[in-house]
Amino acid sequence: MKRLRLVAIALAGVVIVGIAAYAVFAGLLIGSDVASYSSDGVTVSDLEYEDALTRADDAGYTVERVGSSGFHPDGLDELDAELGPEYEAFRVTFDHSETKRLWATFHGEDETTVVTLFADDNRDDFTVDDLPPDAWLVDRLTLLFEMDEATAADYVEELKTEIRTSDPADPGASTPSIEIDEPVAFRATYDSLTANATTVNASSTPGTGWHEREYYAADERLGSIEFVLSRATVTHEADEAIYRVHLDYHGGIRVDAQTRSSRNFAEEDVRAVFRQMFEEMGIPPDTIDHMQLEYEGSVW
Repeated sequence: MKRLRLVAIALAGVVIVGIAAYAVFAGLLIGSDVASYSSDGVTVSDLEYEDALTRADDAGYTVERVGSSGFHPDGLDELDAELGPEYEAFRVTFDHSETKRLWATFHGEDETTVVTLFADDNRDDFTVDDLPPDAWLVDRLTLLFEMDEATAADYVEELKTEIRTSDPADPGASTPSIEIDEPVAFRATYDSLTANATTVNASSTPGTGWHEREYYAADERLGSIEFVLSRATVTHEADEAIYRVHLDYHGGIRVDAQTRSSRNFAEEDVRAVFRQMFEEMGIPPDTIDHMQLEYEGSVW
């Protein structure tokens, strides 16, 4: 009987410890939970990007300039004037057809480029037969990089070897890629796309710095160039909440705010804080009235 009593006490202890551990875990979840607002992006015409950041710094806000993995091409005054003196080229794409295309993504820090091939019409394992013709690949590589045709042909063979020897089950096997460390001939690429295009469609995502230009010859898409503009995040902490304004060189703006989920976080109060931040940064204060705020009461 005594043994049964001891077993019961032990089991009760285990239950109590389990309940206590669960309570602690629940408390941690609740304590770390946040409520947040995030906005769509808008563009403020004629906004002076550097002036806005200087004013934000003078107001005591934290200003963080956000970097990119791309690189800034030299000697293109036209793009410097349009995109700013510190824009970066991030990616060039070439379309062989509506389903086959080549991406060249730049990694400026280590001066390498990752060239990736896509075949959207492929439903099986990617094989060398899914590649565009060798002549097309060599032509694009000699345009994009400072290399001769023999070097470009060697890279094409390296790509084919990668496809033949890779395991189809490996991540990325359906989009084979190779790394190229040759200098990028960006000006030649930009000039070629511009000269051969009859239409150029430009689009941006305000507040992110992302800017893309798509090049068309009649209805045929030739390719695209993706850029990253200068961008920064301005942060203000007040009343146990964090408010961020994301700003890019073209005057694109997005905002977000967060606090503990247990606190009252009224949209009217959040808009009032951003209105004050905008005023101090030289952004028209009523800009916040034209932005849609989406509320999330919890991250769990």
